[in-house]
Amino acid sequence: MGDVAIDGKKEDATCQVRVRSHFMRKQLLADVLLLQNTLAARVGLLGQSTLIVGERPKGAEYRTSRSEKLNKLDFSFGNEMMMVDLGGFDRQLPLVCDLDGTLIKSNSLHENFFEAFFHSPQRLLRSVPGWLKGRAALKESLASVRPIEVQALPYREEVLDLIHGAQADGREIYLVTAADQSIADNVISHLGGFGGAKGSDGALNLKSRNKLKWLQESFPNGFIYAGDGAADLPIWEKAAGVILVGNGVRYASQLRNAGAKVKTIIPEKTKPVKDWLSELRIHQWSKNVLIFVPLFLGHVWGDFHAVLKTAIAFLAFGLVASSTYIINDLADLKADRAHVTKRFRAIAAGRIGLMNGFLASMFLLVAGLGVANFLHPQFGLAVAVYLLLTLAYSIRLKRYALLDVTVIGALFTLRIVMGQVLNDLAFSPWLLSFSAMFFFSLSLAKRHVETMRACSNGKDAIKGRGYLPDDWPLTLGYGLASASASIVIMLLFVALETRGPQAYHNPAWLYVAPAGVFMWLQRIWLLSHRMDLHDDPIVFALKDKTSLLIGAIITMAFALAL
Repeated sequence: MGDVAIDGKKEDATCQVRVRSHFMRKQLLADVLLLQNTLAARVGLLGQSTLIVGERPKGAEYRTSRSEKLNKLDFSFGNEMMMVDLGGFDRQLPLVCDLDGTLIKSNSLHENFFEAFFHSPQRLLRSVPGWLKGRAALKESLASVRPIEVQALPYREEVLDLIHGAQADGREIYLVTAADQSIADNVISHLGGFGGAKGSDGALNLKSRNKLKWLQESFPNGFIYAGDGAADLPIWEKAAGVILVGNGVRYASQLRNAGAKVKTIIPEKTKPVKDWLSELRIHQWSKNVLIFVPLFLGHVWGDFHAVLKTAIAFLAFGLVASSTYIINDLADLKADRAHVTKRFRAIAAGRIGLMNGFLASMFLLVAGLGVANFLHPQFGLAVAVYLLLTLAYSIRLKRYALLDVTVIGALFTLRIVMGQVLNDLAFSPWLLSFSAMFFFSLSLAKRHVETMRACSNGKDAIKGRGYLPDDWPLTLGYGLASASASIVIMLLFVALETRGPQAYHNPAWLYVAPAGVFMWLQRIWLLSHRMDLHDDPIVFALKDKTSLLIGAIITMAFALAL
């Protein structure tokens, strides 16, 4: 600080603050680098030993950001979650680890089933007769239909740390699971360092007492067992050492009272309400406001019964839409886990179980369709068409370039159709064609960002999509053309459909709408081409001050036109 010489106390104080801030930033950077080096050293040690569990695979689950890795690494003392000390157990005792719910956060049987259900449905149907031979045969059959990619499974970091610590102590480590033998073999082959693996073999379901019997025969001198559920209680009661993982911590008192040596890996803190709200995509319900558009353009907003019925329809359709988001996440599980941001979604990350997600989606689907049919049969039919089209998009159509955005435009337009049939309003070809072109353009704006980024990053293809990086001129051309077409259609709509007995008192104000939409589309496409559009355009508009201002001006102009 003494080297800084600036005349004037105020200037000197300001400079000192800036210099101090500079050194603080440098010190913070040094601290972060120290933590990084500590983490790297910790992982690097594993490369020098037989066990390479800690040598993180290239799968999506380990493509964590630098900050996430530092956050997960807890250097505080007395924290049971990250590191469990096995020093209290005999070093000759092997560590036996379960798979489902223990080494991974999810259930391999459910992973297998949904992978086959969405990606090999015909082979799955042909395998059904084999399911009748028992649960072990079911697991073997599903594993043969479509093997799961074990590198994409949501592994528990804290259990991998436990395994590393056990290996550092010279313990033998085994994976013993009720999952099919092929899955167990693939997991230890992927992670490395295990002394062996045992799973269900198609005849014997290696769970609970069956697993205990095998363990007692294989390790007569005792073993340490890491598990997570009630099915593991018989094993824990006979084990020389007990490791409770995840939900298994609820049995800690019971096992300690029975005289067992217990150590716990406390489950990571989760926010289930937040996870479910995020999974249901409640914020995406804003798109469903289009159901109300025919009420206003049809001049029936003063009919309380129509408004109430539309509000209930909005909620019912929201339930159906949320169910499709969950189904989409189940279908895209592997791709989401490889995605830079989607891998943090609750289902992909293992915070919500696959079966829980599926059951929730079925409940929402039945409830939403039931209410929709009760309100109006044609509305129920429109919702059913939306559902089928959405599922077709999720499973197959989104992989075809341009067809995907065409479907998205149709799905948005269907929302307007729902509002019309719900209240028996006449169809407006102008309104529907504007909607199709407008939302086709917005969908292309999102694809344009993806193709531009892929092109700038030198990628050969965009995973999960039918686009190539060099397709950006195509997305740009179609996007701008459809945006212009939507404005022309809107102008014709204002000019031709706002005159008549239902007339607006001041229809000239309605021309503010196409002008405002035109300016907003210019903004969207400018940001898209500059790769600064980071959200879905509709979601972006709800957070962007300029977009909200344009929307407020259009709303005010509509009110003045009335």
